[in-house]
Amino acid sequence: PTLVHLPDMEKSSGSGVTLIPEEAEDMWHTYNLLQVGDSLRASTIRKVQTESSTGSVGSSRVRTTLTVCVETIDFDSQACQLRVKGTNIQENQYVKVMAHVEKAAEALAIDILLISDKLFRHQDIATRSRYVRLVDNVRDNGGTVRIFSSLHVSGEQLSQLSGVAAILRFPIADLSEAEEDDSSSDEE
Repeated sequence: PTLVHLPDMEKSSGSGVTLIPEEAEDMWHTYNLLQVGDSLRASTIRKVQTESSTGSVGSSRVRTTLTVCVETIDFDSQACQLRVKGTNIQENQYVKVMAHVEKAAEALAIDILLISDKLFRHQDIATRSRYVRLVDNVRDNGGTVRIFSSLHVSGEQLSQLSGVAAILRFPIADLSEAEEDDSSSDEE
């Protein structure tokens, strides 16, 4: 494989490496380099649902680049394929990261916070602290917090949805519209 060393700009992390696989066996080397907790950026194909103005829902497959915090690593020696499972840590046009729950907490709208225990064991201390603050905020404002075990199917499903969700006390404006309003008012 071709390896290119990229120094990471963040003080809290180590360094980055770009791997360009040249043959199938290179995936085996990648498997041996990756560790749980590493950040991995890779190209993948995802099924994306779209809704038209008439309300009809369609889906298409798109190629996108995801950045995930590695949770499990598996190597299929027959197909020479690497399978990595993890939580998305960087958004793109197809994958959003639930800042929505944090905005709802700021609006005191959360009645019940649903959170995966994995977020409290995250490798990145800043991420762990972020979710501890979110839990404290919800409890301080009279909300209930339900922590889901990642070893149970319900916790596993919640982890696939970023690991955090909320049941609201009252409806709030669509947060994506609110973000667009904020950005358009800055431009004036």
